Amino acid sequence: MRRNVSVRRLLLPAMVLVCGLVMVATAARVAASGPVEYTWTLAALGQGGWIGGPLFEDGRVGGGGALSINNGQIVALFRPTGWTENDDEEITVCFDVIQKKGPDGALPSSLCVGPMAVTGTPIRIIIFGSEHVFRITENH
Repeated sequence: MRRNVSVRRLLLPAMVLVCGLVMVATAARVAASGPVEYTWTLAALGQGGWIGGPLFEDGRVGGGGALSINNGQIVALFRPTGWTENDDEEITVCFDVIQKKGPDGALPSSLCVGPMAVTGTPIRIIIFGSEHVFRITENH
């Protein structure tokens, strides 16, 4: 007698396995990046986007984010690329903007935000013509 194995029975264990592998890979990548010096967030105060993550001591950035503006007519992913600290201990964070939807050239291909003081509180700035908050917090 042959038994048919339902797709549902295989789908849940497969999804759990994939999620577990992603979590292990992410944890390994974060551990390999070294100690976190700061964390950062950039978020729109309305329609727009968000991005954030850890700032590692070696200048690498973790995390990521996304953008949706003009009622979903323009959509992009944000991929952090690096950060710097100037002599006044102000932070600048840079990231690539990968446009997924919308007219060509609607967004820059990369963006840097800062320099900004490390306050742990949100500071209002204007990006893409709309108000955002940028926050950098020292990791104690």
